[in-house]
Amino acid sequence: MPLLAVALLYLAASYYIADSALDAEANPVEDSPGDFALDYEDAEFSPRGWPELTLRGWWMPAPDPLGVVIRTHGIDSTRSSMLGMVPALVANGYSVLVFDLRGHGESDAAQMGAGIHEADDLLGAVDYVVGERGARPGTIFLHGNSYGGAIALMAGWREPAVAGVFADSAFATLSDLVVQEVARRTSAPFWLASALRPGVVLMARLTRGLDVDGVRPAEDAARYPYAIGLAHCDIDDRIPISHLHRIRSQLRHPPRVTVYEGCAHGDAWDDYPSRYEANLLNYLGHR
Repeated sequence: MPLLAVALLYLAASYYIADSALDAEANPVEDSPGDFALDYEDAEFSPRGWPELTLRGWWMPAPDPLGVVIRTHGIDSTRSSMLGMVPALVANGYSVLVFDLRGHGESDAAQMGAGIHEADDLLGAVDYVVGERGARPGTIFLHGNSYGGAIALMAGWREPAVAGVFADSAFATLSDLVVQEVARRTSAPFWLASALRPGVVLMARLTRGLDVDGVRPAEDAARYPYAIGLAHCDIDDRIPISHLHRIRSQLRHPPRVTVYEGCAHGDAWDDYPSRYEANLLNYLGHR
């Protein structure tokens, strides 16, 4: 009986932590393109294969566009993140779409999909710019940071219309981050999160149908038939730079990589805005 009680307690704790860790926070959208003197229109579309959901964003056109950049934000963030870099993209000929992932910002509420379902959100954005905004296949680029960078890696190779992917602070495999994210997003101490990792992975599969061990953006990166762009901060303690090296080791074509010194997770653009924008534009212009 004591062993049974321990097992039941373990499973109950695993369920609670998996449920808490796999819920995104729908934080408010704080800024708007108007704050940066950008022309824009509201955008609405559904994820590919999910007509029951509506995602919301902003379309910011360039006068004579060379291409389109679709930006994907990080977890618990919104489409307004890194909005300050959009003027540089528009000024250099790139129309931009930013949008809230499912369960984030002003998009419809839905359970977090550990990147699996969110890849469909991003593919729905590609369908939108092609079908509603006249974007030409082969001129569409994906740019994401953190969770959004991983999603971009997972989605881009599946869509021939995408010409390039620039992933900032992406993780190589989700299972490596389970313990850290569980400890960060819940009240569980790190030692408990470590002990509960197998149970959390199991409960994610049983209760949400999510294969956490199967979320491997590094393996997706290996599928690209062209060079991708990668960026990372060297003292990132949330997604350590070792993830960048693991992604890079899988690639078929040498990537365009920039490591930013002395910045924390996802802060490369905040700390080095001019350099970051120049590196991103250089990648877009040489695809």
